[in-house]
Amino acid sequence: MQHDKRPLKTLKARYRLFYILSVVALAVLLCANFGVIYTLLVTPPENPENTMRFVYLIMVAGFIVLAAQALLIFTRFISLLGSEAETVENLNDQLKQLAVYDSLTKVYNRYKFESVVRRELDNVNRYGSPLTGIIFDIDNFKGINETHGYSMGDKLLVNLAAFVSGKLRNSDYVFRWRGGKFIILAPHTNEDKAAMVAEKLRQIVGHKLFGGTIRMSLSLGVVQGKQNDSMETFLHRLQSALTGAKHGGKNCVFILRD
Repeated sequence: MQHDKRPLKTLKARYRLFYILSVVALAVLLCANFGVIYTLLVTPPENPENTMRFVYLIMVAGFIVLAAQALLIFTRFISLLGSEAETVENLNDQLKQLAVYDSLTKVYNRYKFESVVRRELDNVNRYGSPLTGIIFDIDNFKGINETHGYSMGDKLLVNLAAFVSGKLRNSDYVFRWRGGKFIILAPHTNEDKAAMVAEKLRQIVGHKLFGGTIRMSLSLGVVQGKQNDSMETFLHRLQSALTGAKHGGKNCVFILRD
């Protein structure tokens, strides 16, 4: 950001300097013109034509300075418009980011989930392409917050989201659902392969110390998309799979086959 601001500050300083110099030049020319005309009226010279030529030259110089001022103001106006357009574009990009990414973990949010899952379920219905969802929740996340503080809980979520994202394929999607709950969508993957991925995540996360002190476990549910599945039915089965993992004693993978 500093590399972007320094040239802009330098450009503003140059505009200011050039404008001040043009005003000073115009003031000098006006004073000179006034002085020559006053002298011409009070003590008319023997050859007024030469004096009038000097007056005309001063006037031409004044018009040139005015034109330079106008050009300076115009270019400054154009640069401001460009800067404003860039600012608006940056704000639009930020709004787009906020619309699809979770503000804390920087993975996709639940609103993005709706558009992605509808598209992928449409592929299931049209082409029979397999789609599997993995839902996972941090076991006893409330207790972690109460023991270590909510700021540490937030850091834990950020680290977990980044860690899980780094273990998946580029074609997979990670969404934060709410609290310590996340959903993974794995296109072109059946439930057995997804279950292997879920088990691998469970084991790796269970052996990792987050923040150097916190060890946690995950409950994971696995569901494969079916023909004629809607977002609502698919999500309902995901929730049922997670419930199955929780009822199974937590820290396990539950595959809902139906």
